[in-house]
Amino acid sequence: MIPMYRLPRTVLSALAGLILITAGSAAAPAAAQTLASEPVQRRTIYVPRDKALSFRLPGPASRIVITQPEIAKVTATSDSSFYVQGIEFGSTNMLVYGRGGQLSEVLDVRVGYDAEGLQQDLVAAFPGEPIRVRNLGEVLMLTGEISNSGVQASAEKIAEKYAPDSIISRLTVQNSQQVILEVRILEASRSALQDLGVNLAIFNDSFSVLTGAGLIGLNPPQGSITSTGGIGRATVDTQLQALEEKGALRTLARPNLVAISGQKASFLAGGEFPFPVPQDLDKIVIEFKPYGVRLNFTPNVQDNGWIRLNVEPEVSQLDFNNALTVRDFVVPALTVRRAATTLELRPGDSFAMAGLFQHNYENAVQQFPGLGNLPVLGALFRSARWKRSESELLIIVTPRLSTPADRQITPIDSMPGKEPSTADLLLFGASHDKPLPRDDGKPAAVK
Repeated sequence: MIPMYRLPRTVLSALAGLILITAGSAAAPAAAQTLASEPVQRRTIYVPRDKALSFRLPGPASRIVITQPEIAKVTATSDSSFYVQGIEFGSTNMLVYGRGGQLSEVLDVRVGYDAEGLQQDLVAAFPGEPIRVRNLGEVLMLTGEISNSGVQASAEKIAEKYAPDSIISRLTVQNSQQVILEVRILEASRSALQDLGVNLAIFNDSFSVLTGAGLIGLNPPQGSITSTGGIGRATVDTQLQALEEKGALRTLARPNLVAISGQKASFLAGGEFPFPVPQDLDKIVIEFKPYGVRLNFTPNVQDNGWIRLNVEPEVSQLDFNNALTVRDFVVPALTVRRAATTLELRPGDSFAMAGLFQHNYENAVQQFPGLGNLPVLGALFRSARWKRSESELLIIVTPRLSTPADRQITPIDSMPGKEPSTADLLLFGASHDKPLPRDDGKPAAVK
């Protein structure tokens, strides 16, 4: 039999209240709570990497907490002053607590490049130029409207020393300067060729001696001397063939290029030839290689008004004498003459690049073995050919600044190239509407 105990009435009332509270808690879910940060003052400070800056608080502080000490290090010098040392690029924050233990201020700390040091150097280098440096996290931004593009290039170069590959330039030039480059490329070539061939035939009914095959080259002879005779029953036929060629060639390219100061411009007058590139054992990819007259230049207008030019002219032509055969593809070689230089000129001055001289000489002799070496009679048993060619390249460059007159486009109607009228075509045989200009600038005759 289980014993029964009577509890006092006060204990029973307390137990009943506890049961009701427990039941109510089980029936109603707990309300969610949201924790909000304390409404305190926030500021942002910028600290250069590997440097320290001192700061002062508006009131005394009891404690300072830095969240990421590997980015910035904080050292207190008094109860209301401290200094921050930038250790690594990045951002963190710092919590400042007052005397009563309450949070009084939050400081966002950003460690980046030395914007103040760069600002001082730019002011010293370019006094009077409104260049401003702003620290944007791990990059520096340059802003301002400057006088010329030379200042822009120099300022950006100085900034790159402070923050390599971390510069955003928003510098604008008041009057963007455009440079016109007038180029004259002149190539003069001379060639001479002499080919002398001898045919000799001695024969009768029982024997024959034949030597020589005329000219060595494939060109037909310009003149020949033939003699026919005999000695006894033997017939002697001789034939002397001769060829001489002379020629001169002059080519001229006259490109005019326009580029903004500091920007690169290029020119190519020529073409592209297919170049096979083996990929696999049974696969060939065709690439096109350029050739002809090429010019690359980069102008920079200096503070004193001079123009600094980086010029790279190149003249190339196909050379089938040194061609290469790849899987039945004949790939020509390139004869290239290239130059590169950097110089400074005043607008309107010219400079010439000459001395790109090329001299080629080749000869060939075909003869009957042994008999061709005889002192006098050996000339009847051999043919000779020699060829000589010379070429010289001259490049004249004239830079000048663009003017408003250069920006005016010539009307299309005033330029040659339109179709002639029916009357001019039928009655006068005019194939052009206007005379085409000659090299000396004078109009040529209409044809």
